[in-house]
Amino acid sequence: MTISPSGLEGAPNFRDLGGFRAAGGSRVRPGRLFRSESLERLTDADLAQVASLDIALAYDLRNADERTRASNRCPPGKTPETVAGIDSLEFEAVSVFGWRERIADPTFDAAAACHWMQDAYAKMPGLFAGVLVSVFDRLGAPSAPATLIHCTAGKDRTGFTSAMVLLALGVSRDEVFEDYLLTRNRRSPEALLRTLLGPDLTRQSPTTSAAMLTIADVREEYLGAALHAIERDFGSMEAYLALACGLDSTRSRRLRLQLLE
Repeated sequence: MTISPSGLEGAPNFRDLGGFRAAGGSRVRPGRLFRSESLERLTDADLAQVASLDIALAYDLRNADERTRASNRCPPGKTPETVAGIDSLEFEAVSVFGWRERIADPTFDAAAACHWMQDAYAKMPGLFAGVLVSVFDRLGAPSAPATLIHCTAGKDRTGFTSAMVLLALGVSRDEVFEDYLLTRNRRSPEALLRTLLGPDLTRQSPTTSAAMLTIADVREEYLGAALHAIERDFGSMEAYLALACGLDSTRSRRLRLQLLE
């Protein structure tokens, strides 16, 4: 069984990263790497689909508070080994708790929200380097299991991490952005806010509502801010992956051997 193209009812942003064209005419192997939002809303039917994927490793990029407040639902007897995310105040822009704090600021408008998001993405290469070292090591191991990468909404922390893996595999930037922006089709900013903020959203001024929609969106300039920071600080994506994330030529070959076909 595979996940339907429309995704899971309780996690519409869940998807397989397989199928993207990569280095040397190969493709990312299906059924090996998945990305998603959090899984606390999975239905029983969703759980049956997830169980069929045999996911044995999960990178839960949420902070400790997020994980405590919204525990994932897992198929009975198939709880994956979980690698915890990063607890950092730098990530207020990509957590629902940070969003709620901004609701209280009447001066926070769409332009400020866009700048806030770009600043958060620009910090991701440095903050996520350690996570990526682990991701590349585990995914490149001969016995690498099917792996899930997720956060709360499955768009920012997950979007950046997934983009780095795809770029490491030789997927073109155009296709990396295609995957990143697909989140908007899976769950619109309006739908995401209704799910995560509920009644809080309906009581806001037009200015605040526009700011919240900006935060809940995926935009080329967000991921672009991360890529620009990499090129500014390291000179190239290859240098960042090698120097900050430990992806030397040997580890790169191992990763591609496991994830490409």
